[in-house]
Amino acid sequence: MALTPPGQPDRIAVTDPTELLIKEARRRAPCRRAGVGLVTLAVAAAVIVTVVSGAFNSPVARTANDTSASEIALSLPRCHATQLRVWDYTPPYSAADYGVIVVRLKNVSALECSLSGYPSVQGINQWNGAVLTAAHTRDSYMGGWESTKPLPVIALRAKAGVASFLVDYITGDDIHACPYLDTLRVKVPRSTTVFTLTSTELQACKHLQVHPFMPGLMGGFV
Repeated sequence: MALTPPGQPDRIAVTDPTELLIKEARRRAPCRRAGVGLVTLAVAAAVIVTVVSGAFNSPVARTANDTSASEIALSLPRCHATQLRVWDYTPPYSAADYGVIVVRLKNVSALECSLSGYPSVQGINQWNGAVLTAAHTRDSYMGGWESTKPLPVIALRAKAGVASFLVDYITGDDIHACPYLDTLRVKVPRSTTVFTLTSTELQACKHLQVHPFMPGLMGGFV
């Protein structure tokens, strides 16, 4: 049996200082992790707010097919006759008793311009020179602007842009009652220059009409 010498206190186990430091570090670790987590969440939230704010404040992308195209066309000056080359095209197919001709316009100038609304079209009787004026009509059986929306504004690029419109009519078998129109006189809006298209041979008995300017080469022909 071991006896403790008199006057000497019982021995107390003393923990190594290094071990104490490790235990203290372990005790404080959860607090540090919580603090780091809060900081991380705060940074992430700031990044999200910045990205969302940037998305709302950044300008909307514009393409050639969205409304910006209309805005560009509206800002362009109207095409003057001196900027245009005009010619006609007769589709190889049409409906019975209906005739149609497509009038095409190309911007041959070095400046962009626009066309909108209706051209002025007159047909000249090949026999007596009588003038038949085409009525402005949005659309017909043969095509045109088949929409209730405002008439389109077409932007014509420099040296390349094209637009077109339809002239159509109802034909007949009586050559005397329905004489041929061998000439069309065409004017674009805000211009007094007349384009003359000859040898068209339109046998327009009634309902000679012209439809609005359309983009492309077919004038809305269906």
